[in-house]
Amino acid sequence: MRNDSIENANTDREAVNPITEGVIWKQLLLYFAPLLGASFLQLLYNTADTIIVGRFVGKTALTAVGGSAGQIYAMVTEFMIGVSGGAGVILSQAYGAKNEKLLDDGLHNAVALALVLGTVFMTAGLIVSGPVLRLAGAPQETMKESVLYLRIVLCGLISNALYNMGASALRAVGDSKRPFRFLLFCSVLNITLDLLFVAGLGLGIGGAALATILSQTLSAGLVLRTLIRGTGRELLPCLDLRVLRLKRDMALKMLRLGLPLGFETLMYTFSCVVLTSAVNTFGTDTVAAYAGFVRIESFYWMLEVALSVSITTFVGQNLGAGRMDRVHRVVRQGAVLMYMFMGTTIAIMYTGCPIWLGLFTADTGVIGIGVDMMRYLLPFYILYVPSGVFFAALRGMGESLRPTIITFLGVCVLRILWVAFVFPAHPTIRALLFCFPVSWTVTSITYLVYYLSFMRKRAPVY
Repeated sequence: MRNDSIENANTDREAVNPITEGVIWKQLLLYFAPLLGASFLQLLYNTADTIIVGRFVGKTALTAVGGSAGQIYAMVTEFMIGVSGGAGVILSQAYGAKNEKLLDDGLHNAVALALVLGTVFMTAGLIVSGPVLRLAGAPQETMKESVLYLRIVLCGLISNALYNMGASALRAVGDSKRPFRFLLFCSVLNITLDLLFVAGLGLGIGGAALATILSQTLSAGLVLRTLIRGTGRELLPCLDLRVLRLKRDMALKMLRLGLPLGFETLMYTFSCVVLTSAVNTFGTDTVAAYAGFVRIESFYWMLEVALSVSITTFVGQNLGAGRMDRVHRVVRQGAVLMYMFMGTTIAIMYTGCPIWLGLFTADTGVIGIGVDMMRYLLPFYILYVPSGVFFAALRGMGESLRPTIITFLGVCVLRILWVAFVFPAHPTIRALLFCFPVSWTVTSITYLVYYLSFMRKRAPVY
């Protein structure tokens, strides 16, 4: 009798979903913490390349890895991350609704879609990497190194896509801890291989790129192994590689949700590539300083993405469970947490910017330019927070097309117009960088208006 009661009690505890039943802000933090750790470790892949290459090879190599090549690679991988987010929305809503069939179909379609996307983007990227770098305005003196780095890291896109899709599936059912543990191990491996290949064997940027794809391949293998063996989560089926399929209806639903998310990240990064092409006109020192700044500010975006994914998952599961009251509370409490975390991050980056830039280069001229950039622009970063909160909430409700249009106009189009018309009239680095706060302000106001309008209607459940 006693054993039966203990077993029943354990079953009851396992049946309680903390995302749809627990204290929201506490559960957000518990879910967010390992997700932040995973995002931090994933960011270390390219950041470790940049630091080690910058310190052991030189500022020309730093420009090649951290400039246009690094941003183009980020643009492609972030597109695939966005598409995996579409699959995550479906899985999180299905998990909240306890729909086992939708979970099974969704998981197997998601992994198949990752294989297709990884293969297509790898093949296309290897063919057009040279012309795209020239179009992005990569400095001629770094072109050879940039092409080499980009082509090698593109060979890891299949592994990258599989990891992100598998991790998205795990997070959709509330498991953010295992993706963190996998990336912890693989990030240590990546840094070790970076030091071995670049500092030890003198393989330069090619060695840094090779270290990245080897580590990514291992992380993909670990997440797939977990899905195949079973996650231990109620309802989520084991992945069977023999029955991977792309069912028409499911694939279209994932693409309908995921492609706008992918294009949103693609457009955001594309606008950064356009800006980098303008920065390239200021010379190698400014490009190197901007490359270091981009790597440092990546930690801000890493934090924002982790909070956004947390809000999206909580909104999706509570919507699937029919808890609209909790959906509203998730958005409010998520916004408070985002302002707290983002404000603290901005302060840390601002006060320590000479130290952070010194991690990438010892060139005092480059550091001076970078410090001026950072202290001018960082206070404006808080303006982005409303966009992050509202987009995350809308994404969890399955609404992604119109928010993508908002981002397209407010970020991509506005910044391109700024580079085309405002920057030529005021050709200074500060005038160029001012397009960031302008675009964030316009986009945040537009998101607020749209979100209030959208919430007057009930969001659909998939």
